Amino acid sequence: MDLSNEPFGCDRMRLFGITTIVRPVQRELSSLFTRATGAALAWFLLLSLTACGLFASRDGLGAGYYLPLTVQVRMAPSVAAAQVSYQDACGQPKTLPLGTLLSEAIKRKSGRVFEKVILEDQSVVAVDGYQDVSVGLTELDLAVTRKVTRTYPATISIGLDFAYTAADGTVLHSKKLKSVGRGDVDVTDASCDVSGLDKIAQEAIGHVTDGMAKQLGTSRKILNAADARKAGAALPVAAAAAPPSPIAVSGQPAARSPDPAPSSAPVQAQTASGESAVINFRAIIRDENRNQLLHTGETISVEIEVKNDGPGEASGVEILVSGTPELVEQIPGVLPVGNIPSGEVKRVSLEGKIGTVKEAIQAELVLAVRSRSPSDQLPSAKKFLVAMKPGTAPEATAMPVDVDELPKRAGKLKQPRAIGIAIGVGQFRESGLQRVKYAAHDAEVVATYWQAILGISSDRVRRLTDSHALKTDLAETFEEWLPKQADTTTVAYIYVSGRGVVEASTGAVFMIPFDGASSSVGRLFSLRRMHEALVKSPIQRAIIILDLSLEPVAKKDGVEPVPPVWEQETAGKEKVMWMVGNRSVQEAHPYDLGQHGLFTYEILKGLAGAADMDKDGTILAGELCTYAKGQVLESAREQFANQQEPLCIPPPGQGAAVRLQAVAKLK
Repeated sequence: MDLSNEPFGCDRMRLFGITTIVRPVQRELSSLFTRATGAALAWFLLLSLTACGLFASRDGLGAGYYLPLTVQVRMAPSVAAAQVSYQDACGQPKTLPLGTLLSEAIKRKSGRVFEKVILEDQSVVAVDGYQDVSVGLTELDLAVTRKVTRTYPATISIGLDFAYTAADGTVLHSKKLKSVGRGDVDVTDASCDVSGLDKIAQEAIGHVTDGMAKQLGTSRKILNAADARKAGAALPVAAAAAPPSPIAVSGQPAARSPDPAPSSAPVQAQTASGESAVINFRAIIRDENRNQLLHTGETISVEIEVKNDGPGEASGVEILVSGTPELVEQIPGVLPVGNIPSGEVKRVSLEGKIGTVKEAIQAELVLAVRSRSPSDQLPSAKKFLVAMKPGTAPEATAMPVDVDELPKRAGKLKQPRAIGIAIGVGQFRESGLQRVKYAAHDAEVVATYWQAILGISSDRVRRLTDSHALKTDLAETFEEWLPKQADTTTVAYIYVSGRGVVEASTGAVFMIPFDGASSSVGRLFSLRRMHEALVKSPIQRAIIILDLSLEPVAKKDGVEPVPPVWEQETAGKEKVMWMVGNRSVQEAHPYDLGQHGLFTYEILKGLAGAADMDKDGTILAGELCTYAKGQVLESAREQFANQQEPLCIPPPGQGAAVRLQAVAKLK
């Protein structure tokens, strides 16, 4: 017997018929122990046979199911080709192959579901059924910001599409699963390498293949087939050839019988010409009441635009819809698009109602494209996160998007001469100053966005947080470092989060450095000084984002203090745009659900795509500020029962070129 393709250890023991006595031995174990002559045999069998179940628990399956079926496992090419991409500590693109580990796990776990498993490259034997497995969405969420000794969190997501088909072609079970592996990776200042990803990948692979095995091992239809086989039923009448896979393979449609001649003609012509289609798509989700929160029975619509950028015609294009059951149960699973000639765009939409929502959840909607031709180049699946709450919840508010997770996008701005400065001061040397909860974290995440979205190289981004943001650090950054980095093509992006004060007599605004004190102007850093440094430098323009809590100002001699003055009356001000998150003397709201300051959270969400108001794929500075202003006004009113009003300078309608500066590219 050829065991070259069979699993080793306990699974090999099954091939020699040993497992056929495991269950009888376990049932009779107590009686064997009472027989002196059989005690040694019972102890040996307990260790050597039930040990398979004890040690198999490392795979999460206990002793397995071992259904009395002979099954051929057919793995799509996407399994062997599975990988995730990331950037190392030096910003270089890297890939982590998953195919070998995933293939071995699928073989091993399948061997614990069925008594005999054969692979496609083995000699053909009569089988009871076919297990098809394909890889769906694979993602790595990791943002390594710089080459420094540090630990970063990472998440790897792996999706599997799998099905079981009887020998006569009847599909008994089909399912899509996604599992996640989480952990930390290590980076050192001596190397570009990121270590620890393999362990996280193994965890994700283990979880998703465990889920696959459990689904197959507990499927009622498969169990019925196993019971019939165990009762001595003959093999199902097999089709003339092995039935096609009922699942999509490598993003392509499931295998199918040849279409009639008219439908297959475009595919033949495309194959003969050697030209392939290159398909891209974008989608927008709209809820009925436009509050970004879905409730039971609410109508949801998805508008999809599909474009063929390749030289060949795309044939039989379809959109596959999957996701959280409450979200997709009344939405069609397959949306036909049809043929798309080269260079053309087709728009389709689907509509459905939300199912019963029993508790607040963050739901997923996953859209993928497949086509009839195997030569078409298809885009990666797109995943959308939406908030769902019971319709009866009076306090229902939209669940936050995780803005710390960098958005996946096709495009990135190219700004080789741009510079970024991110300042976050949340704690102070003076014990009497109230800390600002998320300031330092806000600055770190904003700086990461600038590298990933605005295309600023890491050596041209300066971070100043907490004790590294002294007044002298700020002066050196704006008055020495910035001018040396800049030329007439430079766009400077400035972000400041923390605490500020307003001078009572003039309304001038100062930020408080780590070593500052609200009672001493000499220990503060004025926004006017920052503005003048920017205007004097050779930059083309500057975008300044401020998320400051402003200290209340005491009255002097009964005279009302002057409110904050944000407009800087100096030459060159037309090349500077201010996005002020809090125009009044008050505390800027922290947004605990999003783990950021409220204004910063909306800025990051806007950069990720939400601020693309005209849906042209590019977010301008004016669009970003207008979006964040509207969101903060609404959130402050609904969630905090008061007002926080942002400010955009210059305002809309003044034709300022600085408002037209692109800050994000979505395609």
